[in-house]
Amino acid sequence: MPRRSKTTESEAKSVESAPEAPRGSKTAAIKAALKANPDKLPKELAELMNGQGWDVTAKRISIVKSAMKANKKAKKAAPTSTPEAARDVPNDAVSVGLLVKAKKLVKELGGIKEAKAALNALAQLLD
Repeated sequence: MPRRSKTTESEAKSVESAPEAPRGSKTAAIKAALKANPDKLPKELAELMNGQGWDVTAKRISIVKSAMKANKKAKKAAPTSTPEAARDVPNDAVSVGLLVKAKKLVKELGGIKEAKAALNALAQLLD
């Protein structure tokens, strides 16, 4: 004795009233059926869709449903804005601004030797 479907005619119409998917696009048809019947089990949807001429299994419906949930979660998790990465600059790199200041200091102190001596004395005071 063949099994009788648990779905009624009104339930079957709800799948038919779902947006028409292009023929041959099983995934699109499954998504439309899932949106039209979110409370149905995959097995019940498979029976409905097979009755409409689609060759789908409950396993295929479960896979599509799971992928839809994963996409929904990914959309909810808004990507955090990352600050633009600073260029990798070596620790011993000196900017042009610092070089200009150093040049002014050397000029004020009377030469490079005097500037080095002043910086060494300052370093000893700070230690």
